[in-house]
Amino acid sequence: MRQLVVSLALLLASAPVLADTLKLQDNAPDKYVVVKGDTLWDISGRFLKDPWRWPQIWKMNREEIKNPHWIYPGDMIVLDRSGKEPRLSLVKGGKDGMETVKLSPGVRATEIRNEAVPSIPIRVIHPFLSQPRVVAKGALDDAPFILGSNVERVVLGSGDDAFATGGKPGVTRWNVLRPGKALKDPETGEVLGYEVEYLGDARTLVEGAPQKIRITQSVREILPKDKLVEADNSTPFEYVPHAPESKIRGRIISAYGGLSDSGRYQTVVINRGSRDGLEPGHVLAVYREGLAVTLTRDEKDRMAWVKEKSAGIPDGGAWLYSDVRCLKEDGKATYDQIVDVRNSFRSTCLGNNSDRAVKLPDTRSGLVMVYRVYDRVSYALIMQSEGPVYLLDTVKNPD
Repeated sequence: MRQLVVSLALLLASAPVLADTLKLQDNAPDKYVVVKGDTLWDISGRFLKDPWRWPQIWKMNREEIKNPHWIYPGDMIVLDRSGKEPRLSLVKGGKDGMETVKLSPGVRATEIRNEAVPSIPIRVIHPFLSQPRVVAKGALDDAPFILGSNVERVVLGSGDDAFATGGKPGVTRWNVLRPGKALKDPETGEVLGYEVEYLGDARTLVEGAPQKIRITQSVREILPKDKLVEADNSTPFEYVPHAPESKIRGRIISAYGGLSDSGRYQTVVINRGSRDGLEPGHVLAVYREGLAVTLTRDEKDRMAWVKEKSAGIPDGGAWLYSDVRCLKEDGKATYDQIVDVRNSFRSTCLGNNSDRAVKLPDTRSGLVMVYRVYDRVSYALIMQSEGPVYLLDTVKNPD
C-alpha cells in the first residue's frame, strides 16, 4: 500500500515537467516529404504524440509563430534527434535541388486555394469563416429579407430568381441567413448570443425596392422571410496551435448540424470567447463527465470512517487509502502518506452529495482547436477524438 501512495506522489510531482516535454511518436520517421493535402497538424502528428506542439519542435519564437513561412508539397521535413530535445528543419524542394532553410518572421498574402500547407483542413471550416454565425439579439431585424418569387413555388434554390426588400445601395452580394436558436450558458443560463443558419448566397440583378436577386448557391432550402446580409470577402485562414496563457474552463454547448455527439473535423461551439481570453489557434482538451457509481454499504461505511478520522485535523490525516480514483485533478499525496482529505479528494467520494454515490474522474476524450472567436462564444474544430465528443463535455487547458 505504501508503495502505491509513493508512486502516486512521484507521478503527481513530475506531471508538470512531463507535460512540457516534447514526446516523439514511437515510429517517428527521420525524414518526411510533404504531399498535397497535408496539414501542419498531420505532419507534426507523424513526429509528435501531441501534434499541436509543432511550433515547439520547430523552435519558433512568438514572432515566428505569428507569421510562419509556408511549407509546400515537395518540401522535406527532417527530424534532428541530436540535441536535448528533438527539432524539425525544412529542406525546400525544387528543380535545382533542395536547400535547407530556417524559418523566420514574415508576412505572406496567400489565397485560400493556394497549394501551401495550412495548419488545419481549411475546407472543413471555410463555411464557418466566410459567413456570420453568432449575432446579438435583434441584429437581423432591419436586414433585407426575401419576399418571394413570381414562379409558383415557395422553396427557392440555386439558380432561382426572387424579389427581396431593398438593401444598402451598392451592395450586390449577399449571404442568405435564417435566425436560429439562442446559445445559453448551461451553468448560468446567460444568453451568450443567437446562432444564425447559413442557407446560401445571392446577388442583386436589379437594385430597387423591391430588388431582384438570384440565388447563386444554396446549402439548404431558402424561404420567404429569410434574411440577406452583405457577404464578407475577407477570410482569414491561418491558425497556429498553442495553449491558452490563462486558465480556460468551459463546455460544448452546440454542434454543427445539431448533433448530440461529434467526431473528428466537426465543428462545436464553446461557451467561452474573447472576454474569457480565447483566441484563434488555442488548443483545448475535451473531457467527458465521470459517471456516478453506487457504493456498497460496507464501502460507504469505510468512506464515512475516513471522513470521521480526518475531521478536526488541520492538515488532514495520516492514513492508507487505496482508491486513487477519488483524488481531485490537483490533489496531492506525499511520500509519507499525509493527505489533506477535504482539499485533495472529490466531495462525492467522501459521501457529501448523496447517500452512497461516488463520482468517477472525468475522462479526456479529445482535442479541439479554436478558429473563430466571438465575445462570449467560440467555434472550434475537433482535431482528435477517442470516441464521440458530446454536448456539455468540458473543455480546458491541455495537460
